[in-house]
Amino acid sequence: MPLSRFDPPGFLTDLEEAQRRAWSDFLNEAFDDAARGHPEELEFDGPRAQLYNPLKIDTEADAQTLDITWTAFPRNVRLASVSDTQRWRRADSSRDLQDEYCEWSVERDPNTDKITRITFTCEGPEYWSFLANTAPDTALTLYQKFVSPAARHEDLFLPNGRYNPRNRFNATTVAGAMHLIQPNNTLTAEIELAAGSSVVRKIGSHLLDDEQELIRCGQYGGPDRHSDPHIGALVNSLTRQKADVTLENPVGLYFAGLSMAGWAGPNGADLSGVWRTVRGTPEKPVRAVLEVPPGRGFVVGDITIDGRPITFGAQVADFISMKLTGVATRFGRSAAQPMAGCSGPRPAEAVAAAAAPAPRVRDFLEPMLPFAGRRR
Repeated sequence: MPLSRFDPPGFLTDLEEAQRRAWSDFLNEAFDDAARGHPEELEFDGPRAQLYNPLKIDTEADAQTLDITWTAFPRNVRLASVSDTQRWRRADSSRDLQDEYCEWSVERDPNTDKITRITFTCEGPEYWSFLANTAPDTALTLYQKFVSPAARHEDLFLPNGRYNPRNRFNATTVAGAMHLIQPNNTLTAEIELAAGSSVVRKIGSHLLDDEQELIRCGQYGGPDRHSDPHIGALVNSLTRQKADVTLENPVGLYFAGLSMAGWAGPNGADLSGVWRTVRGTPEKPVRAVLEVPPGRGFVVGDITIDGRPITFGAQVADFISMKLTGVATRFGRSAAQPMAGCSGPRPAEAVAAAAAPAPRVRDFLEPMLPFAGRRR
């Protein structure tokens, strides 16, 4: 049987029953939109026949799941930097540079300037805009619990009553981080990435299989990120086996874990318990904190990594792995043929002459979200 409904990311329990149904409806529309592609705007872009909506099509007994992981530190920043200190400082300077589906905020002791706590989030902005615009009191309570007890309704909402995702408690790297705000860090981008990369492509007689040639031909994400090329290549490796693919319920971005190789506490102090996931399930966490438990006599800034004290949140992002989980089924049975060309803009006259486009997920989002993007 098809899936009965999509659950909230991380199996979060913030939503009432009617909200949960509406959230599932949103993802249902997002999958249908992604599977259609954008053929009226782009050549060689759709339909994406091997992406399926699990709410409408069975996941069969041969299904395999695959955790796809990548490094949380933004590769774009690494490529544009000449030293570790420079890249760490730059990544800590703006959430808009944190584009690997992981964003963070750093708290420091005002007297010593040592880091006391780093909060990491991978919660999608669509979920939070939906939650805040349909249950504002719940959103405020969560901000007060996880970001600051000083948060007030007027801090989170615009004068017209709509939720402001870039509010004072979720806009910087020093005043808290409730959910993702970098423009490419969205759940709809995740779905679009899976859909776009599901298309098997060939140029002449050559079947594309390299990470970079796939993403540059399919144009489904940023080629210089850790996440997009890697995710796309692994999804495409499944569809080249003539399988159908989707994303595992609940659809979301998650922390895969933290490696502490090379880490040391002062004088050999115990580091157990300094990394905690605080929202989501243990298998699908969406919020994590690096903080030394009380009573140990030191703080995060006293911990060293390869002999260097932690002075930036970005140092920790080097050691965080992110993940999404794909599902493949019906191996060897897809009748979809490779697309013989690369995605690109259609001539303006062809776009103007095309029939009115099919409804987009943006249309569904508009009544409840102040923004919605697709990853291009």
